Amino acid sequence: MKIAIIGPGALGCLLAASLTIKLDQSRDVNPALDLWLLDYKPERARYLKENGLILEEGNQKKTCRINATVDPQEIGPADIIILCVKSPQVAAGLQLAAKLVQEDTLLVTLQNGIGHLALLKNRQKLPPIVLGVTAQGANMVAPGHVCHAGDGLTRIGFLKSASFTRSLLLAKVCNLLNYGGIETVIVDNILDYLWSKLLINTGINALTAIHRCPNGRLLESADTKEKLSAAVWEGEAVARALGIELADDPLAITLDVCRKTAQNLSSMLQDVNRKRPTEIDAINGEIAAAGRRLGIPTPVNDALIKKVKEIEQAY
Repeated sequence: MKIAIIGPGALGCLLAASLTIKLDQSRDVNPALDLWLLDYKPERARYLKENGLILEEGNQKKTCRINATVDPQEIGPADIIILCVKSPQVAAGLQLAAKLVQEDTLLVTLQNGIGHLALLKNRQKLPPIVLGVTAQGANMVAPGHVCHAGDGLTRIGFLKSASFTRSLLLAKVCNLLNYGGIETVIVDNILDYLWSKLLINTGINALTAIHRCPNGRLLESADTKEKLSAAVWEGEAVARALGIELADDPLAITLDVCRKTAQNLSSMLQDVNRKRPTEIDAINGEIAAAGRRLGIPTPVNDALIKKVKEIEQAY
């Protein structure tokens, strides 16, 4: 089985290192696994190929060798493509993915927000899409050095109905991720879980980026907690108007995530710290845009979007 992970950021490196280290320890599980990291920066790909990956978990650091390249032809047709780029890079990532597709390829997407959904629906020459939602926490310490900041369940499921053959392949992907230490389940209603994760990100990410603080700090101030609550409530109103099934209380879940990941730095805060484009449009921006279409006011999300964009413009 050949797996190509597009994007050697925090999540891409976490998946690549976890799978490689586990399988190196027991090659009899899948001796034919061929795993690649596909980058767009030649110098970084060369560094990863020469130096490998470092996976930091607690007080332990593990290293592994990795195949890394910027050339899809060097990889060849892949059985599984896992797209781990940020939302602003999804279009470019899909162009690379199209060069790796064969007849029974699966494309697994793992993005925050829902901004990538329109791109996936409108792209030609793509295999059946598997949407993924993960609660895994990871931070990049340096190129090729990822810190596993927290465990959480990963859910995957088809965007549309798929053949029996591809369903079997998805089951293999699920088993492989579980063996690599990434707890994963297959679900039928993946869009509902995508929205549930969106609401969590809506409440946490922008506020941590604006206040430059870890997740737990948002609960220490009445002002930030109030804004977090209002942002999630606005998102919940939009989701329910769209017919999204939200099994639990989104605000309670978001507050619980804040407590459990108190020391974590959100992906949007990491982007701001590194002066990179954020995923504000794919998260709070999608809530605001849907609210306008539905006639549902989203003043708190509008204000958060404006502030994050001001931060980006000041880079």
